[in-house]
Amino acid sequence: MAMSAMPAPRPSAHGRLSGLFWRRPTLGLLLLLIAPLIWFGIVYLGSLLTLLWQGLYTFDDFTMSVTPDLTLANLQALFQPANYDIILRTLTMAIAVTIASAILAFPLAWFMARYTQGKMKAFFYIAVMLPMWASYIVKAYAWTLLLARDGVAQWFLQHLGLQPLLESVLTLPAVGGSTLSTSGLGRFLV
Repeated sequence: MAMSAMPAPRPSAHGRLSGLFWRRPTLGLLLLLIAPLIWFGIVYLGSLLTLLWQGLYTFDDFTMSVTPDLTLANLQALFQPANYDIILRTLTMAIAVTIASAILAFPLAWFMARYTQGKMKAFFYIAVMLPMWASYIVKAYAWTLLLARDGVAQWFLQHLGLQPLLESVLTLPAVGGSTLSTSGLGRFLV
C-alpha cells in the first residue's frame, strides 16, 4: 500500500501571527510600545507647543493681564542681556542638581540591590518612593485647580464651543458632579 502524500495542514491566523512575533521579537515590543509612545509624544509635544503659543501672547504691564494679541516681544525679551544671568543660573542649577542626584542615586541603588534584604530593603524602597508620591499629590492638586470651574480646561472648552457638551456630560449620574474637578470624570482625568 502506497501512502498518499497529504499536504501539511495550514496554520491558523493565530499561529501565523504567533510565529511572526516569535521570529521577530522586536516587532512585538514595538507594537506594545507604539501607543504609549504616541500618547507621550502628543502630551509632551502638545504641552511644549502650548507653552510656546502662550509665550507669543501680549502681557499688559498696566493691568497685569495676558491678552491673546500675538507678538514676538516676549521671545525677544528672553534674549536680552539682562536675562542672560537668569538663564545661566537656571542651567547651572539644573546641571548641578542632575549631577548631585546621580552621585547620590547610583551608589544608593547599587547598595539596595546588592546588600539589603527584608525590612531594610522595604525601608529603602519607601524612602526612595516617598518623594515621588509627594510630587504626585502636588500634581493631583494642580490638576484639580486646572479642572475647576474657572480653570484652564473650562476656558479651553468654552472657546471651542463645547461648554454645553461638558455641562450635559456632568449631568450624567455615574460621571457627573457640580464641576469637572469634583466629578468622576475629573478624578479619572487626574
